[in-house]
Amino acid sequence: MCVVCHIALRKAVLIGDDVIVVTGGSGFIGTHLCQRLEEDGYKVRILDIVPPQSGIRGEFVRASVLDAGRLQKLFNGAEAVVHLAALIDVAASVSDPYADFSVNAAGTLNVLETARRAGVKRVAFASSAAVYGEPVRLPVDEEHPTAPLSPYGASKLSAERYVLLYNRLYGMENAALRLFNVYGSGQNPLSPYSGVITKFANAIRDGKRPIIYGDGSQTRDFVHVDDVCEAFVRAIECGGKDMPCNIASATETTLLELMEEMCNIADVPADPEFLPAREGDIKRSVADIALAKKTLGFSPKISLARGLGGIVGKRK
Repeated sequence: MCVVCHIALRKAVLIGDDVIVVTGGSGFIGTHLCQRLEEDGYKVRILDIVPPQSGIRGEFVRASVLDAGRLQKLFNGAEAVVHLAALIDVAASVSDPYADFSVNAAGTLNVLETARRAGVKRVAFASSAAVYGEPVRLPVDEEHPTAPLSPYGASKLSAERYVLLYNRLYGMENAALRLFNVYGSGQNPLSPYSGVITKFANAIRDGKRPIIYGDGSQTRDFVHVDDVCEAFVRAIECGGKDMPCNIASATETTLLELMEEMCNIADVPADPEFLPAREGDIKRSVADIALAKKTLGFSPKISLARGLGGIVGKRK
C-alpha cells in the first residue's frame, strides 16, 4: 500500500473520540500542533508545566514528564502521544548537564514506559538536528555520523535511541523526528535554532540594524512550523519507523540571504551589523529528507519567503 493511502486509512481509523496527548503542548511547536490536531478533529490533551495560550481548546493538565504516576493517568485511553516536552537551552545544558539529561532523556523514558503500560502504541518524539554536531558531509542524511556538541544534543540522541528501541523490544510504533531549524509565528527569540529569525524581525520592526555574527555565510535549513506539524500528524497516523527521520526544508540558506529576504519583505534597506563569529557555531547545515518523503509521505509546502511573510512586520 502506498504511503498516502496508508495514511488515509490510518486517519479514518483514528479520528473520532481518539485522544492525542501532546507533552510540551504549551510551547511554540506544541501550540501550532494542538491547533492543527483540533482542526483535524482530534481530542487533544495538553501536558505541560505552564498553561497553553488562549484559544487552544484542548484539555490541559499541569504535569511534568518526570512524574510517572501522573503520566499513567493522563495516558490512559489515549491513542497516541506526541512528545515535545524538553529543555532546549543549549548553553544551560552545558552549565547543568544533569538537569538536561533528567528531562530530555530520563523524561522521555518515563513517557515511553508509561505509554507502553497504558497500551498506547505510538509515540512521536521530537528529536533534533543537534544529534549530528558539525556536519562532515552535505546534505545530512540519517546515516550521517552522530557527534553532538552539547549535552542537549547528547540527551536527544540518547532519547531517540530509546524511542526506537521500544519498537523492537515491545512492538510499539514510535517515530523519532529530527527537526532542523523550525520557525514560525510566536517563536521565542531565545530559541537556539531559529531565534535568529525572530531577532532579525524584531530589529527590523524597531528600526535597528540586524546583528550577524561572522560574515553571514553560515547556512541553516529553515522549516516552517506548519510543515513540522504535518510531519507529526503523519507520524501518529502511519505508525513507527525503524530509523529517525529528518524533518526539514532541504534548502540551504545563508544568514545573509535570510536577513536580506526579511528586509526586502519589510521594504527596508539591508544594513546588518557584523560582529565577531561565535565560537562553536556550525558553519553549514542542510538536510536530506528523502527518508521522510518515502516513509511518511512528507514534503514541505511552505517556502521560506512565504513563511517569513507571516513574521516580518513593518518598521515602527
